[in-house]
Amino acid sequence: MRQRIIDMIEQEMLNRTSYFTREQDIQIALAHMFETSGAFDRVFVEQHIPAGMIPSYPWTDANNIYIDLVILKDGFYYPIEIKFKTKSQQIPLSVLGNDELMTLGHHGAQNIGCYDFWKDVKRLELYEASFPQVKQGTMLFVTNDETYLQPPLNMNAGYAQFSIHEGKTAAQQETLDWNRALSISRNRPPIQLNSAYHLTWTPMQLQNHFCVLL
Repeated sequence: MRQRIIDMIEQEMLNRTSYFTREQDIQIALAHMFETSGAFDRVFVEQHIPAGMIPSYPWTDANNIYIDLVILKDGFYYPIEIKFKTKSQQIPLSVLGNDELMTLGHHGAQNIGCYDFWKDVKRLELYEASFPQVKQGTMLFVTNDETYLQPPLNMNAGYAQFSIHEGKTAAQQETLDWNRALSISRNRPPIQLNSAYHLTWTPMQLQNHFCVLL
């Protein structure tokens, strides 16, 4: 079932011809796709997890845990986390029947964007470990910022272990850390992964846009 969910997300991303302007656009598009497919029992948007339900949660946002999407099928729950990071790019946008141009915002701080990717991956692992009816989740990252696809120029850079470049691998039980970059590590603890991962980016039809699924 998880592979079916991944395949459906991938097709939705690859077939997309209208631009996203914010992360919620992706969330709504996927929720609509899952809901109208008739293949699942229920789709939850922004599923809240109360503080204390995840033992040893390592971050300071324990009172603000929301899962972007959760798919229910045959008594099992499949969580999905979404990230959308952009650089400035002019895109066409249909606004109430009018064709306009708008400019995507520039998020910058790619080091934090990389960390947040692995944070969501770890959160998915924590959901699976904490709730017996939760199955392995899915992580989707969409960007028009090609720097995310490129490996660090310096592997001693603070964020290097958190890089999400094309071909990146992370071993089972590997701990990702900040290479002693103490200032940026505040409230961003090391992340120990339960599973192994390999990142393969896919170009989308949208100009300069790429996505990766785990």
